[in-house]
Amino acid sequence: MDDLAACADVSRRTLFNYVPSKVDAVLGVADGDPDPALLADFLSGGPTGHLMTDVKELLCVALAADDVDAAEVARIRRLIRSDPRLYGAVHERLVDVVSMFSGLIEQREGAVAPLTAQIVTRLTVSLLDVALDESLADGSLDLAQHFDRVFTGAADLLGGAPSVPARS
Repeated sequence: MDDLAACADVSRRTLFNYVPSKVDAVLGVADGDPDPALLADFLSGGPTGHLMTDVKELLCVALAADDVDAAEVARIRRLIRSDPRLYGAVHERLVDVVSMFSGLIEQREGAVAPLTAQIVTRLTVSLLDVALDESLADGSLDLAQHFDRVFTGAADLLGGAPSVPARS
C-alpha cells in the first residue's frame, strides 16, 4: 500500500479516502449496476424476447461501452492468478455478480427455476472469461466482439441456445 500511495503521489491515509480496501486498490472499486435503460429493457423481456440472446446482447453493449487498456487488464489478470488473496476476492465479487444477475433473470422470467438462472449466469461468466483470454491473446481487446463470438460458439456446441421459453 505504501508503494501504491507513492506511485499515486499521495499519503497512504489519503489513498484510503479513494479506495475502501487494499483489494479495491488493486482490483478497482466494484462496478455498480448496468445502464438503467438497458436493465429495464432486459427486465421487460427485451431486446429479443429470448433469454440467452438477451443476456448476450446486454453484456455485449456493456462490454463495448467499457474503455479498457489491454496491458492493464493483462497485468491485473497476472496479479490475480499469482496471489491467492486476490483470487479469493475476485471469486467473492463473482459470487455477488452471479447472485445479482441470477435474481434479475428470475425477476424477468418469473417461473424460471433458480437453478436455471444460476446456470445461465455462471455459463455466461465462464464464457466472458474465455472471451477475455482470447482478446488478450490477439491484443485487440475488443471484448464485446470476442464475447459475441465465444457465446455463439458455445451455443453452436450445445446445439443452439439453451431451451428457455421466450416471453409472451
